[in-house]
Amino acid sequence: MTIKNLLTIFVLIGPILLRAQQQPPMQSQLTLVQAVEYALQHSPDLQTSVAETSKRQGNVTTARSALLPQLDVAGDFDRSRLAHGYPGGTEPSVLRFAQTTYSASANLKMLAWDFQQTSLQLSAARERLSASRILTDRQRQEAIFQVAQLYLQELTYQDLLQANDATLKSLHSLLDRTNELVKAGRAVPVDAFKIQTQIAEIESDSATLEAGRQATLSSLAATMGYEGKLPTLVYSAVTSVASPALGDQPQLVKDALAERPDVKAAIFETQSASNQERAVRRSYWPRIDFQAAAIEYGGVNPVGFPTLIGRILPGLSVPNFATKSTANDWTVGLHIGMPLFDGGKRSGEIKAAAAQTDQARFAEQKTKLNVMREVQTSYADLESARARVKAMQDSVTQAQEILKNEQTKYQVGRSVINFVLEAEAGLRTSQSLLSEAQRSESIAALSLELATGSINADSPDLHQ
Repeated sequence: MTIKNLLTIFVLIGPILLRAQQQPPMQSQLTLVQAVEYALQHSPDLQTSVAETSKRQGNVTTARSALLPQLDVAGDFDRSRLAHGYPGGTEPSVLRFAQTTYSASANLKMLAWDFQQTSLQLSAARERLSASRILTDRQRQEAIFQVAQLYLQELTYQDLLQANDATLKSLHSLLDRTNELVKAGRAVPVDAFKIQTQIAEIESDSATLEAGRQATLSSLAATMGYEGKLPTLVYSAVTSVASPALGDQPQLVKDALAERPDVKAAIFETQSASNQERAVRRSYWPRIDFQAAAIEYGGVNPVGFPTLIGRILPGLSVPNFATKSTANDWTVGLHIGMPLFDGGKRSGEIKAAAAQTDQARFAEQKTKLNVMREVQTSYADLESARARVKAMQDSVTQAQEILKNEQTKYQVGRSVINFVLEAEAGLRTSQSLLSEAQRSESIAALSLELATGSINADSPDLHQ
């Protein structure tokens, strides 16, 4: 194979290989922990939050630059009809004249004092950066919860579908026994029809559940930032475990207000707005800058001042001095500036900054109130979920006993098929409600962790 053919093959398959490398690694199954880890690396919301932090880091660098020396270099080249003097304003012995002139300069400028206006602006930028970093931490917590919630919801659908499958097997078995009883003259054909109707209803419910399961998987993939079809989720059956004590609700609220990243971020935003307002108010005060410059002037075939006088006054005896084409100069000084009238610009900026400070304070207050509400709501939801689990466990036990008794009575001719079907439906409902309650308990526990700001990738509820 020639080199030309190899290059042609590379050009054709190169993009395909590149796209394959960019695709997420394929795996046969996906655990909850793996789903969370993937989301923490690929979630679009998290990536956006990280980009916002990078942007604010750039704003901090920009604000800090105003406190550091600024060095600029410049150059000029001019051609004029008349001979112009350089360096301007110097004594006659230094002054030169030429039609073609040029200059090169280096200018140093540094803030000497502005009554902390620039320092306040830098503090405001740093506090906004701190707020963004902390909000990124909160975004991670929310991503963990959202992935876990959707993952557990999908497992709930699997629980319900499995319960339906078990019920269908039971009903098909009952249908076979009923058909045998009908042949033996011990049952009527309508009994078999009723069982078939119940089977059709369960199959319809299963189709609805499957549609909900697929929608949940789509939402999970979008939340994770996963492109394509998700691998099969690892199913873990819910088990009855000893639930830890909930703890004191007021103390949980207090801890959440102290530890929640979004509360801390709101506090930083308020401080940032306050510092920005103070900085704007300092714009009414003078500003002092230190300035220094080094300049080199030059010209093409320059003429010195004595020679120029000799040309103007031919009768005056003036020696013809050799004239250097360049001259160096430097300046050092202070610049004091204070704007007097700006058409209301600063007044408008102060009003806007003051309003921004008020908005930040109100947002901080709202965040704290939301934290209190979320903790109280999650606490109540977890208590309710645990109570439902206990109640539904008792209900399933009773339903199983009732169904067993009705099946026994029907087989010996002491009951009718309606009672058996009702008992079967009752057991199926109880099992479904128990499964939902157990998954809801896990979700409620994670929700409380999210509300208190303690959820992370190592949370025990993610490793069940």
